[in-house]
Amino acid sequence: MITDQSVKELHQGRQKMWDASIANHAQYINPQTGVFDNKYTEERVCPACTADRASFLFNKEGGTHVKCTDCNMVYLNPVFKDEYLEEYYRLNHGVQGEIVENDSDFYTGLYNQGLALIENEIGKGSILDIGCSTGSFLDLARKRGWETHGIELNEEEFKFCVKKGHTVYNKLLQNVSFGVKFNAITLWDVFEHLKNGQEYFENIKKLLNPGGIIFLQIPSADSLAAKILQEECNMFDGLEHVNLYSFDGISKLADRCQLKLRKKESVISEIGVINNFLNYEKPYTGNSKNKLKLDILGMINERAVLENLLGYKFQLVFSS
Repeated sequence: MITDQSVKELHQGRQKMWDASIANHAQYINPQTGVFDNKYTEERVCPACTADRASFLFNKEGGTHVKCTDCNMVYLNPVFKDEYLEEYYRLNHGVQGEIVENDSDFYTGLYNQGLALIENEIGKGSILDIGCSTGSFLDLARKRGWETHGIELNEEEFKFCVKKGHTVYNKLLQNVSFGVKFNAITLWDVFEHLKNGQEYFENIKKLLNPGGIIFLQIPSADSLAAKILQEECNMFDGLEHVNLYSFDGISKLADRCQLKLRKKESVISEIGVINNFLNYEKPYTGNSKNKLKLDILGMINERAVLENLLGYKFQLVFSS
């Protein structure tokens, strides 16, 4: 996952996905206020701990980001109503799958790391990947001996995944009748898109075989990169990333859902991005290298970032 590429080279392809998403926001923004029209949105409390105490952080790309003063969760408030959020995803671009397919080495490293966490806990069996995109993760899981199933709302990506031979559903989770239960349910960079994490946890718990696990990879509100870059960080996109969990926030949510945290890892240091920013360059287009030996200001190396759970994302394994 760490290469000798410059940060600019690594992120050039991903910029296409960012640009496509932001272009899709425009139809919902009130040009007079610069934020999303309130006919699309609703107010809410902290989705992790239910506290109604949040501090304003910033507006970005139409959305308003706030931070819970109890659990440090960062979330969008107001947030899109369910019907408009589903509409957005169904009609959204299919660039995510394209990016994963074209940047396969990077994602294969993350997928293998996640599968190792899962397999060390329960071995192998049937797996359901929610938000499976074009099926790149399912491809790897199948090669490792898993029976693969997926859910994908984006119609273009759903059709692509079906052609690969995976069992895939183009429906919301609550509208699918699977007829089977699963040894593992995975959500790769999906849980942050779900407004009601508690309800979703409760629903997927019912789909697990005895001893089954839930795996999440999610952006981290505790990330060193996010805290330094703040609104310059691509984690904050204004619409899709409705919930950005701190470790305290996701732990409190899991406790409320009677889930046990079995494994946790921090991944993607983003040291190159941070160094660009601290060197007065654009964080994603500067020329810092992504090298293992790289550090921040001669003081903080990648190992320290990840061991202290300050990486850009968490990988988490839960059981009921």
